[in-house]
Amino acid sequence: MLSKIRKNLRAFSFPLWIVAASFIGTIFLVWGKGSVSGPSGNEVATVNGEGITLTEFNREYQNTVTSLKKKLGDNFRKFVKEDDIKKITLNRLITRKLLLQLAEEEGLKVSDWAVAKYIEEIPAFQENGKFSLELYKKFLESRRMTPQTFEDMVREDLLIQKVLTAVNRAPSVSQFEIKELYRKVFGKRNFKYKLFLSKDFKPQVSQKEIEEFYKNNREIFKKGERESYYVLKFPKTKEGEERARKAYKLAKEGKFKELMEMKPQPLKDKELIEKVKEKGFSFRSQENGLELAFKLKEEQYKSLNEVRGEIERALREQKALEMAKKEAETFKGELNEETGKVDVSELVKKLKLLPTTNPEELLNAKVGKKLILPVEGGFAVLVPTTEPEVNEFEEDKLKRLKEFVLNVKRDSDYQNLLNLLRQKATIKVNQSLFRSVQ
Repeated sequence: MLSKIRKNLRAFSFPLWIVAASFIGTIFLVWGKGSVSGPSGNEVATVNGEGITLTEFNREYQNTVTSLKKKLGDNFRKFVKEDDIKKITLNRLITRKLLLQLAEEEGLKVSDWAVAKYIEEIPAFQENGKFSLELYKKFLESRRMTPQTFEDMVREDLLIQKVLTAVNRAPSVSQFEIKELYRKVFGKRNFKYKLFLSKDFKPQVSQKEIEEFYKNNREIFKKGERESYYVLKFPKTKEGEERARKAYKLAKEGKFKELMEMKPQPLKDKELIEKVKEKGFSFRSQENGLELAFKLKEEQYKSLNEVRGEIERALREQKALEMAKKEAETFKGELNEETGKVDVSELVKKLKLLPTTNPEELLNAKVGKKLILPVEGGFAVLVPTTEPEVNEFEEDKLKRLKEFVLNVKRDSDYQNLLNLLRQKATIKVNQSLFRSVQ
């Protein structure tokens, strides 16, 4: 792997752009060799002895947040935990440091001229098609960065791009590989088949099964919530006051359902209802005793009689589908229907195969192999009778397939490179400082 990279590095021709892959990380951190008790002071981590500072971490953390917000929206924190945001950030910085160290090991350099040219061509710094020093200064001020800091970052980005360009040049694909893949993706083959559809089966459903389903799946039939108001009254006796204290504690903790075990009465005082509606509960002392009024949100469900027919239909359909699947799995007869020469998309459309179908199973199945696949409303038994055939190779499709294969190989090479660098590296993380970073 590294020999391929080194070969391409020596033949490298330098372009002035940055691939997003240099900034992509995962939430899974592979620390490599060494202790994770980590460095101390102002360093979040060290990679082969080189530190990642808290300033670098905070800057990259903001970049990560901006990226997640752009991809997932303003509510991205509902999907990504804070710890994972920190892990993504640290993983990006570790990856960056490893690639920069590889660039140094390979003797790669970026000239001052290349850095200046890149900065001059950044659209954000241009006005009327020309570089604006004023816009550049405003950008640096808004980021609280010195020109030297920003230029160093650009130089590092361009060094990383040199490494990635070498990785991207490494993979190759033969015409034979592409044509074989073409046959599987776009080739047409004939299938014999038989459909087993649930509509052809008439199972019975008992009333006991309906009642059991309703009991075990009551949440499905929820139709909303209803606010009810109740009141508990306690005499001013030692026992009454003790029960009142217990009730007050439950109300304060929001355990209103547990208050129902104390057998309250429906609350009819409209003025008190309005007060409880706002605060959740009210506790007061009256001449004849103590009183706790509270609001309870009670879930409402459709009755069994309301949904009996719906449940029966669902159970009958489920049973019919299970019967269709069993018939398909045990079928040993002849398959008399044929699809004719079809590609995968035509087969999916013809038999109404479900989206869960794995296309590779259809592409790679050997002639004569029995396949059982889910279709709309049942199952299909299929057997391919011919190999995928292609009458003519279309140049545009060949080109797109080749680029697809190369991209897959590039991604694989990139991940293999990172894994190799991590395995060789000594990565130490300052866990206490990392936990405190916001």
